[in-house]
Amino acid sequence: MTNQDKILIINAGSSSIKFQLFHFTTINQVPVFTILSKGLVERIAIKNSNFIIEIAKDHDFIKHEKSSDIANHNLGAQIIIDALVKYQLINDFNEIKGIGHRLVHGAQKFKTSTIIDQNVIAGIEACIPLAPLHNPPALKAITAFQKLMAHVKHVGVFDTSFHTSIPETNFLYAVPYRWYQDYQVRRYGFHGISYRYILTKLANILTKPVGQINAIVCHLGNGASICAIKNGASYNTSMGLTPLDGLMMGTRSGVIDPSIHGYMCDVAKNTNITTVTNDLNKAAGLLGISQHSSDLRDIISASNDPNHPHHQQSQLAIKMFIQRIANYIIQYANDLANQIDALVFTAGIGENSALIRQLVIAEIKVLTVTLNDQQNNAKYEDYLEISSKASTIPIYKIKTNEEIMICQDTYDLLVNH
Repeated sequence: MTNQDKILIINAGSSSIKFQLFHFTTINQVPVFTILSKGLVERIAIKNSNFIIEIAKDHDFIKHEKSSDIANHNLGAQIIIDALVKYQLINDFNEIKGIGHRLVHGAQKFKTSTIIDQNVIAGIEACIPLAPLHNPPALKAITAFQKLMAHVKHVGVFDTSFHTSIPETNFLYAVPYRWYQDYQVRRYGFHGISYRYILTKLANILTKPVGQINAIVCHLGNGASICAIKNGASYNTSMGLTPLDGLMMGTRSGVIDPSIHGYMCDVAKNTNITTVTNDLNKAAGLLGISQHSSDLRDIISASNDPNHPHHQQSQLAIKMFIQRIANYIIQYANDLANQIDALVFTAGIGENSALIRQLVIAEIKVLTVTLNDQQNNAKYEDYLEISSKASTIPIYKIKTNEEIMICQDTYDLLVNH
């Protein structure tokens, strides 16, 4: 390894490719990662495609943006690589030692991150019925970057891997057991890469071994979930077979009566199981209840404006959102026998919305959890304890970093294989 060694991180969606480029070196045999750039190819195969690259400079980023038609993931991958060369982030393709790919669903096949070969690709393809929106674009990105960068190792890092420790009593649904045996119907959980990062961070904050940590982590963004971590491993989580289960989210309903699917197919015109599922994924949640936005910032603004046409609906959406978060926290406190080292808020909403943190904590009546209002509202770089002295459970806001976890896993597999 030389001082020019770099790792590229790829997070592909159906019409986008997010990326980050890291330089790595070792100090006392410990890897140190430095971000060089980040960016996004968006609206792939859609009119007005766009490419954004941000280049790190003096603790900030310089942004460059260009609009052009981007027909497919192959072209998107080429644009990313060309930009890394253009802006002299790499001088030689050989500087990139590995590419780490975020993969949403590995089912029960992938319990750890792994170097991608044809068997792994076949395994990811086999999981497509469980993640039809996520795994196909990830496979497209893997194929595209393998063609461009055939000389490097490609690593798959799975969101579901962290949750493979969940016990049967928590991952099984009360459905015919053969559904699990024959069709893999079970709770898988997601946001696992983020939870791993938070767990590692907590070990440093609490100066406690990972294997001894009990925590409840609220990953609250447009997609949202909660995880109960027991003895350093996932013990329960709110998302299920798919990311549709659990909390109310930006556009996802979260947990509902499963009979709603059949009922809507019976009573609504031009409706079938596909359209109902699509609505529950893309037209429900905060958007469905507020009737005007999936962005919590818009909803909070409308809730504070009595003249907004969706004022009351926005207030209702917020109340429903926080109530469901609080209920999961209470359930998971019971799962952990109230032996909790930390309650953590992370991801876009969890990290940035002091109001939502305040409302959630106020909604919890059966635990002694209280906030320090000044700390809750304070700016912070990495993490901050926001609980008051009266709180029996320490409460933190922590900025997650999924990309650095993918980078770490990619590095580890490069070194050890």
